[in-house]
Amino acid sequence: MTTDAPPSLLIPMTADIGGLEIARLQARQFLENNHVDEHTVAGVELIIEEAVTNTLRYGYEVTDADEHIVELDLQIEPLEVRLLIVDDAKAFDPMDADALLLPETLDDAQVGGLGLLMIRNTASSMAYERRDGCNRFQLTVARRSADGEPL
Repeated sequence: MTTDAPPSLLIPMTADIGGLEIARLQARQFLENNHVDEHTVAGVELIIEEAVTNTLRYGYEVTDADEHIVELDLQIEPLEVRLLIVDDAKAFDPMDADALLLPETLDDAQVGGLGLLMIRNTASSMAYERRDGCNRFQLTVARRSADGEPL
């Protein structure tokens, strides 16, 4: 008896905003082509956008002229979408970052800094490891049925 491997897609992207936009669109198209619900697609897109933007903004030195690659590895499982983000930026464990609290009022809100909170609220699970000089951030997003309930 053979079992088919779940649909997967590896997206190597240049570590810049243009590369991020292309990778985000490729991820969306892959998920939609494999009949993943819109809620899950939007969640995966949000995670890609926030996590990779943080890497681009804070992970590399401004004076670093080397070209860097970020890899997105997507795998569609029956109940969830798995996303692995691998980059060669400086070490950053999003699991150790202090949990951000929402401001009590709009006046207390700061610009930025909510990306990790949005990722934590969107992902079903998260794991991090630093291996071979790379950050490896593994996340899952629960798939939903047509009526919006988790599968």
